[in-house]
Amino acid sequence: MAFKVLSKWISISLFGMLGLSGSSCQHPGVAPEDQPVFPPLSTIALVGFRPALSPAQSPGMVRSPISGAVFTADPVSKEIAEAISTQLFEKLTKDSPYQWVSPREAAAAFSQIASSHPNLTDRDIYLEIARALSADAVLGGHVYRWHERRGTDYAARQPASVAFDIYLMTAADGMTLWKARFDKTQMSLSENVLDLQTFLKAKGRWMTADELAEIGLSEFADTFPKGEKGKE
Repeated sequence: MAFKVLSKWISISLFGMLGLSGSSCQHPGVAPEDQPVFPPLSTIALVGFRPALSPAQSPGMVRSPISGAVFTADPVSKEIAEAISTQLFEKLTKDSPYQWVSPREAAAAFSQIASSHPNLTDRDIYLEIARALSADAVLGGHVYRWHERRGTDYAARQPASVAFDIYLMTAADGMTLWKARFDKTQMSLSENVLDLQTFLKAKGRWMTADELAEIGLSEFADTFPKGEKGKE
């Protein structure tokens, strides 16, 4: 009861302030001036996420291989990338008007194409995957950071921090139809009073990396464009 009262009081007192600044999560989508006409799509190949840095590489600033956007990055395991790719697949395919190629199928195509064409960029391989699997578009991106929380729900020595992005591109010409980015390190309400939304979703707890990533993946799924389904 005390938490609900506190949340309501904070919501009312900060309502005007929240409109002045965004959180560390950037809104998904394409800028209005760059918004392409969304073409009819029947089949989408979901490549999902690949680690931007392998375990053998050093942490640092990394540019997205697709857009050039800059992230603070650390090595991320292949298992984590596969896990959140599967989570996104499950969210997007629920009641979807599209036919989807799963990350598992796309991964097999990725390995074959990458080994046959070692000089191709990830973006080029993504597009080749879509064409090889007879998909109209491909959805793929990278995971840049995955720091697990150190501590407990209410006493964390280090907060969780995750970062990943995703791009929907046409197989025919590689046009970006939609994009989304999630880059967030959880902070206490006193450290970032404007990020009330995360505080409420966490119910005042320090979240794990999985829980923090779930917020981003859900936002991706909720904002993914339905467009116009292609003819069968």
